[in-house]
Amino acid sequence: MNKRPHYLFVFVFCLALLGAALFFQFVMGLDPCPLCILQRMAMIGIGLVALLAFLHNPTGLVDKVYGGLLVVVGLFSVGVALRQVWLLSLPSEEADSCGPGLELWLDRFIAALPQGQVTEALLRSSAGCDEVSWSIWGLGMPQLTFPVFIFFAFYLIWLFFKRSNRHVGTFSMR
Repeated sequence: MNKRPHYLFVFVFCLALLGAALFFQFVMGLDPCPLCILQRMAMIGIGLVALLAFLHNPTGLVDKVYGGLLVVVGLFSVGVALRQVWLLSLPSEEADSCGPGLELWLDRFIAALPQGQVTEALLRSSAGCDEVSWSIWGLGMPQLTFPVFIFFAFYLIWLFFKRSNRHVGTFSMR
């Protein structure tokens, strides 16, 4: 199986998710919480690895390295989404917001990046992880994104175990 179309799908899917996140932030005015920002960074990581794999079109061990990176980051994003859904399920007095140290870590991460208003706007959070600021059908954003991350992780695991049988030197999408 040629994995290039799958890597392209993963990259485009990540772009769509990031586009939706930016729409909700800048058009609808919903500030992301620190766990939302971690999910965004995971999507950026998955998208970049998928783009590199699409452009490189690897076989053998290198293909497994790309696939392994995608699976690890995909499972990380599921874990972050699961934590956020769990925080929302707790009574407000029991929820510990985003967890100790996470906001400090994000502050240090932002300070290490090249300073600019765009970086600051994309990565600075003001909402708590245990707050629901938008919902549809009684579900908040974390409950809606959790199944998406589950699907994505299973897709990446499936892709990891699929054998690549492309011919060396071809550049077709077939």
